[in-house]
Amino acid sequence: MQLLSAPPAVPYHQLYLMHFQNMEDNRLIWLFVWTVIVDIITGFAKSLVTKRTTSTKGTTGLIKHGVLILVILTLYPMLDVNGMGSAGDAFVSFYVLYYAVSVLENWGQMGLPLPRWVKPYIYKLSDDYKKGKSHDE
Repeated sequence: MQLLSAPPAVPYHQLYLMHFQNMEDNRLIWLFVWTVIVDIITGFAKSLVTKRTTSTKGTTGLIKHGVLILVILTLYPMLDVNGMGSAGDAFVSFYVLYYAVSVLENWGQMGLPLPRWVKPYIYKLSDDYKKGKSHDE
C-alpha cells in the first residue's frame, strides 16, 4: 500500500554530480582556476628572473596548488547541494583574492611596474619587508 508514501528523493550522490557538472558554467570557479594558473606562471617567471629556481620549491608549490584546486572543486558542490552556495562563493572568493595578491607579489618581485599605491599594501613589496628579511619564504 503506497498511497501515503512520499515520492523517492533524488539520491545525494546524483545531486552532488549535478552540482559538480554545473561548475562548468560558474564564472567564479573559472576565475579561481585561471588565477591559480596565472600565479603558477608568474611564480615560475619570478624564480627565473631572480635566479632562485629550485625543483623542490616548484614541486611543493604545484602540489599545494593541486591540492587546493581539488579541495575547492570537491567542497563547492557539497556546499551548493546543502543550500550553502553563498558560503561556497565566499570561500572561493577568498582564494581568488589570495592568489591575486600572490600574482602581484610575483609581478613586483620581478621588477615589473606596479602602481605606487599598491606596494605599501603588499608586505613582500613594502619597505618593512626589505628592511627585515631579503629572501623569499
